[in-house]
Amino acid sequence: MSMNNYTNALPKEFVSVSDLSGLPENSPILVAFSGGADSSALLHILHRYSKQSGATIYAAHVNHGIRGEEADRDENFCKEFAQSLGIEIFVLRADVPAIAKETKESIETAARRVRYEFFDRVMKKNGIEILATAHNANDNLETLIFNLSRGTGLCGMCGIPQSRKAEHGIVVRPILAMDKSKILDYCQQNSLKFVTDSTNTDTDYTRNLIRAKIIPVMQQINSAAIPNATRTSENLREDALCIEQLAESFMKDLDSPYTLSLARIGSCPPAVFNRVIARMYGDLSGGASLEQTHLNALLKLSQKAIPHSSVTLPNGFEGAIEDKKLLLRRRPSELCAEDYKIKLFEGENPISQTNSEIFIGASQNAKNVYKTEILLYIDFDKINGELFARPRMAGDKIRLNGMSKSLKKLFCDKKIPLHLRDRIPLICDSHGVVAVPFIGVRDSYKDNTKKEKNALRFYLY
Repeated sequence: MSMNNYTNALPKEFVSVSDLSGLPENSPILVAFSGGADSSALLHILHRYSKQSGATIYAAHVNHGIRGEEADRDENFCKEFAQSLGIEIFVLRADVPAIAKETKESIETAARRVRYEFFDRVMKKNGIEILATAHNANDNLETLIFNLSRGTGLCGMCGIPQSRKAEHGIVVRPILAMDKSKILDYCQQNSLKFVTDSTNTDTDYTRNLIRAKIIPVMQQINSAAIPNATRTSENLREDALCIEQLAESFMKDLDSPYTLSLARIGSCPPAVFNRVIARMYGDLSGGASLEQTHLNALLKLSQKAIPHSSVTLPNGFEGAIEDKKLLLRRRPSELCAEDYKIKLFEGENPISQTNSEIFIGASQNAKNVYKTEILLYIDFDKINGELFARPRMAGDKIRLNGMSKSLKKLFCDKKIPLHLRDRIPLICDSHGVVAVPFIGVRDSYKDNTKKEKNALRFYLY
């Protein structure tokens, strides 16, 4: 029997894990198993799926320590259920209320974090690349309603994705298109027992309130509300993917990873602008994200185009207008002499740690940013190894005019203001300091012919 025929014997809404993950059919799968109807049905479905695909199925259960004896009952049920299918199960017992109190998270947030950290550990230790969760069509509608109530953009209305990257693999949701009634039917038809979490009826939890009060009213309005929501989120996901692809294409043409010309912004639809800026900021900040209010403020800043104006961004950064461009950079008050080593290439080399930039090569249009431009001529044919920029360190020296001098003394002699000294990078190769803006070029590296190809310009914003 072919895999396609076998899949057709499973619930029609089930999607092959191989199709969702892009991995071979026999790749091992870890199932997030709570013991409820959804995850019991999923574990049973994947057990059947494994007979044809050859995939080894594992289960993982977390006892959150929230419901006392009931949680212990669920743990024992999950062990027995997995054992009845011949499936190995991994179990974690955690005191989530204590963890939430210590971390000042909500219990829901702490529980989710504890679960996924456990799943990641199990996957890493056992070489499992796929985590399957039992999210279904009802969960998807709950997510849409929840996001809508908080205020969201297109991505928030895409609902729960069928797959996403995890720290050690990929998360897939094979029964995302099945609604709760069909899952319960599957359990009944296959004589599957399951446990019920008593907290599911507690409407103090937002999702329970949506599940108990809002979705039933929506189904009164339209009995097909749940599948309609699934179709809507799928359509919006296609639209979001199209915009993401436009943003990705737009970013390939950037002159600098943290700079956008105002002319290009003017021709960029806001939806694409938002995604480009979000990616730029994520790269600059090490993965942090921006709220819509920040994106709106940056767009308004760009439209006004007032030189030297800026808006404050989270984590010590800002967006600023300089030289007819929007720059994302560290706020001057947040600049520090942190360690960095940036490999230098021909063209623009932004140094976000100090709000500066090094340009190597033939002349370009003057930046006219605070009028701070230092021009040096270096014979790049004499560079040993890689050329890179780093901050000044104690004991640094450079040889100028036949004498080796300390940079500390040279900065004093040149009367370089104290607040600027840590913002001036040292240009180095494997043999040491090659050049220092405001100071000069090392004797043996100086290009006295001043060829354009050997020009190095330092810009301090």
